[in-house]
Amino acid sequence: MGYLGVDIGGSFIKYCGRAGDDIKKGKIPTEKGFDSILKALRTLVKDFSPERLGLGVAGLYDQKTGRLTASPNIRFLEGIDLKEILEEELGTPVIIQNDASAAALGEYRYGAGKGAEILVCFTLGTGLGGGLVVNGRLVSGVSGSAMEIGHTTIDVDGWYCHCGRKGCLEAYVSSYGLERFYFFLTDQKLDSAEIILLANEGKLEAMKALEEFSRYLAVGLMNVLHIFNPDRVVIGGGIPQHYPAVIDLAVSNLKKMAFELPFRDVQILKAELGEYSGAYGALVLSEEGL
Repeated sequence: MGYLGVDIGGSFIKYCGRAGDDIKKGKIPTEKGFDSILKALRTLVKDFSPERLGLGVAGLYDQKTGRLTASPNIRFLEGIDLKEILEEELGTPVIIQNDASAAALGEYRYGAGKGAEILVCFTLGTGLGGGLVVNGRLVSGVSGSAMEIGHTTIDVDGWYCHCGRKGCLEAYVSSYGLERFYFFLTDQKLDSAEIILLANEGKLEAMKALEEFSRYLAVGLMNVLHIFNPDRVVIGGGIPQHYPAVIDLAVSNLKKMAFELPFRDVQILKAELGEYSGAYGALVLSEEGL
């Protein structure tokens, strides 16, 4: 018997499988549709013969009903009894968590969060996710929706978020938030990858957009420092992976904003597992049956 963790995203399935002491990881492109995901999962289950399948899924996963209640990037999974269907189709027990919670667990066991007493994880990409591990235990809330840090409100009359509300932190700290900052500076519409590329080339407007982005990231960090007083915050996702300076900029802003006491005792680090944090966390779900 092996173990298998899978992180389901809008465009790719990322996986980590263990057979003995070796961990094999990779990603599989998926088309928009449940059949494509199911096909990939069948192949992976056949390859690794897992004792159980750990799964990280973007969105609000209701642990009481087994249903994904909201997922902006994989809407075709919303409302179905994902756990029941997958267990029937794959013939193996399935444990499901929100992808950002899985990422926190992955970084705690295998990455930059090792040994933390209170670990907060931010995932910066299309949206903004959050995860929390306290004394080695994942905190997912009574229904599975804890740590939706991206949908905490920082300005009641602020920018519209993709969730439909105004002023969510995600509206500023996300790929589309970065695109908004760049547009307001230049009147040009570029995607976040292009903006980061320009910033890495030293283009002033792109660097300014990321500086503004980092100021709002610091607000989010300040809020979790003041609420949880963590000893470790790990920041992952595509934006810090390709522009690591955004973390240093945020920490510099945070030092001016936060209370001295929680700031003194926290380390803020880039995720070590890169785009595979969620898959590693899902592997932990498989290994430990959490």
